[in-house]
Amino acid sequence: MSTGAIIMMLIGCIGLWGGCALAITIAFKHSKKRQNENDTKE
Repeated sequence: MSTGAIIMMLIGCIGLWGGCALAITIAFKHSKKRQNENDTKE
């Protein structure tokens, strides 16, 4: 495999997993906010 292909593969993998991790952290924060709001209402 050429160096360029390896670099492109790394950029793609980092982008994919970075985006996945970002989406998970945002979802986690939103779920905690909702849980806190529900706790205060009851």
